[in-house]
Amino acid sequence: MKISLPSKVAIGSFVIAGIGIFVISFLSYNLMVQYFKSNILDNLHFELIQDAKKVKEDIDRIRYDEQLVINDDNIKAFYRAYNNKYHYDAKTNMTLNDIELSLGKAFSSLLSHNSAYFNVRLIHKSGKELLVVVKSNDGTVYYKTKDELQNKSRRHYFKEAIKLKQNEVFISKINLNKEHGQIETPHIPTIRIALPVYFKHKIFAILIINANIYSLFSPLKEMHDPNKQIYIANQNGYYLYHPDKNKTFGFDLNKNYKITDDFDLSKDRYFKNNYAFAYTKIYLQPDHFIIFALTMTDKFLLQQSKEYQQKLFLYMILISFIIALTLLLFVRYLIAPLLTLTQKAKKIATSDVVDVSFEKIKSHDEIGELSQSLHTMLQKLQESKKEVEQKVQERTEELNELNENLEKIIKEKTNENIKQLEVLQQQSKLASMGEMIGAIAHQWRQPLNELSIAIQNVKYDYEDGLVDEEYLNDFTQSTKKIIMFMSNTIDDFRNFYRIDKTKELFDIKEAIEKTLFMQQAQLNNNNITVEIKGDSFSVNGYKNEFQQVILNLLNNAKDVLLEKKVNDAKITVELKANTVIIRDNGGGIPSNILNRVFEPYFTTKEEGKGTGMGLYMSKLIIEDNMKAKLHVKNGSDGAEFRIEFNNEKE
Repeated sequence: MKISLPSKVAIGSFVIAGIGIFVISFLSYNLMVQYFKSNILDNLHFELIQDAKKVKEDIDRIRYDEQLVINDDNIKAFYRAYNNKYHYDAKTNMTLNDIELSLGKAFSSLLSHNSAYFNVRLIHKSGKELLVVVKSNDGTVYYKTKDELQNKSRRHYFKEAIKLKQNEVFISKINLNKEHGQIETPHIPTIRIALPVYFKHKIFAILIINANIYSLFSPLKEMHDPNKQIYIANQNGYYLYHPDKNKTFGFDLNKNYKITDDFDLSKDRYFKNNYAFAYTKIYLQPDHFIIFALTMTDKFLLQQSKEYQQKLFLYMILISFIIALTLLLFVRYLIAPLLTLTQKAKKIATSDVVDVSFEKIKSHDEIGELSQSLHTMLQKLQESKKEVEQKVQERTEELNELNENLEKIIKEKTNENIKQLEVLQQQSKLASMGEMIGAIAHQWRQPLNELSIAIQNVKYDYEDGLVDEEYLNDFTQSTKKIIMFMSNTIDDFRNFYRIDKTKELFDIKEAIEKTLFMQQAQLNNNNITVEIKGDSFSVNGYKNEFQQVILNLLNNAKDVLLEKKVNDAKITVELKANTVIIRDNGGGIPSNILNRVFEPYFTTKEEGKGTGMGLYMSKLIIEDNMKAKLHVKNGSDGAEFRIEFNNEKE
């Protein structure tokens, strides 16, 4: 199926644009994911800080409640009655027992109205418990009897609290509550807040409230999001709160579950695998703190990224289609004159009739110059044809006079034949110009595509604010290079068909490579590989005529490979011992015509596709003008043409 050049450019642009857009989209998607992750971490950290403030407020609320109790008149009355030898307070006219009952009611009310509180104690400065009110697991509030009261002077929290100055507070480390040295069951994660009770600037007792942190800390009670989890650990890393209760209070229960086993605390927030993590330290006292952490699953991120992916895919398709359509129209407009020239050149190359009546393309660029050159060459070709026809007619008339003066006629005709051969050689060149114009079209496709992409990029760079003086200078230089390449292609084309007047010493390999350059685009387009190997050498002769021979041999090999549809088609040019060998893998020349390939007007191509003069003129150029030898034979994979030069350089 034949695909037009604009369509190929559009398809290629669509693919290139698609790849570019995909890369940009991929980077954009990654940036979006990073943005979402960063946003999730920031929100999680903000929520963490708010939760930490709530925890501090929950602890401060205990201190506030204790301060209210200490300032209560019952505490003052208790102090006066306790220090009275009759255990009587004259100011309130109440006994110590009555005051204990009244104070106990205040303690009971405090426990009843605060679900987290489960123990309120007044402990004398000696360590002896004076009054203890307890709330059981079922919510029942009761007083401990005198016999149940204990001495807490050896407890760490008492030793620390008794050192407090007035209005100072002691917050204990969090552990499981113990009674008589045994951990209570069910387990109660306990924090103890102690305030000193001062009278007359001397400490009388300490007031301690024991609270269950699971009920005290608001974030633990308010967390209802299944995608989030709270973790609390002490400063040694042991879990105080974990969704899996078996991992908590390892320091009390002889277990070794730590937060550092599950999370990296070297960063205060990060995203790992399928969750976000953030933590902070909540200082309960200047010398100890708890670690408060939040995690959140990536469910929200996955949902957002999926929606973004769907929209991004639609935008990619739409933008790629618009780019391809725009380039198709632009390239079709840009190379329309070149397509016209290509069609005309193809018609000339495949027709026996030379038609010069075509409209020249009026454009002030290389295409306009090419059109003018083609017009001029066709006029010369027409003139050459008329001249040849006239010479043939004259030759026919003169044949009648051969019997009269054969020796004279032979000499004259020999000279005339030499001139006619030169004309035929020029005609052969002109006949192949149409095919060479097609080669130029192929040579121009890549720079035209580069120009198209560069022009398209100017639009987007302008929209992005990237166009400045430096940008325009760079753009001008790069496009000038492309246009200079196209202009050089035209110059190479002109020089290729320049008629040699004098011999020159030239490098064989360089001449072959220059010829191959003009055909490279067509060969590449037809997936034909050309390999040049061996060491170069120099000869003295007509360089352009030699290049014409190489061009004929390459074109013949190309036509055979295309006609036979050879897979892995290949042409090999080997240089050795003053010899040029051109091989192909097209299967070879049938043996019954192998000896006829250099005959004039002999061709195996379809009618209208070959003149039969190419190999004939090639042999004349090599053997008559270059004083070398041109042979042909069949090799292992295909035909092998061999040009053998003399060792001596004229």
